[in-house]
Amino acid sequence: MRILVTGVAKAGKSTVLRVLSEMNYITVNASDLLINSGCVKWNNKYQSYDITDVDCAASVINSAILKCSWSCAIESVAYQLIDPSHIDLVIVVRRNPMELFEEYNKLRWPCVKMFNNMVSEVTGSHVREVYSLFNNKVRQLIFTQNIGELRDKVRRLVGGGLDETVDWLSNSDEEKLHSMLMYLERCISN
Repeated sequence: MRILVTGVAKAGKSTVLRVLSEMNYITVNASDLLINSGCVKWNNKYQSYDITDVDCAASVINSAILKCSWSCAIESVAYQLIDPSHIDLVIVVRRNPMELFEEYNKLRWPCVKMFNNMVSEVTGSHVREVYSLFNNKVRQLIFTQNIGELRDKVRRLVGGGLDETVDWLSNSDEEKLHSMLMYLERCISN
């Protein structure tokens, strides 16, 4: 089975990939492939890599997937570059927005980068886009820092027995969430 692990930055994708590695999946990090490919360029303002050649990046990622054995898991935020026919299962890792906010603050990320990731997680816009590309291959997993619990969730998800969904707008402290997003919006405008 070829698995794509995706989600917003710092949602827990790498941890899920490590669990899949323990399950004997060959693991590939698309970002590592792209850094030395000539397809991306460092953006100081956003402290991240920008894809400068979409065709090049798509070719690098899809070639790596095709070279992979049948039991392969690839981590990528650039899910839109991946040919859906190469993937059997997509795991969208979700994480509590308050935890993400704390993580981004620790890393001292630029406000706009924090805001974009937070809005995507809170609204689930990235999840809807993943569903539109990969349809019934998509399963959601709510990240937990308890590694034993996470292992169990990943095993159940891969086995077809788990698909978690979450609506952070109804399941979170709405006032805190609103305050956090307003803070980021003010931060961006400064």
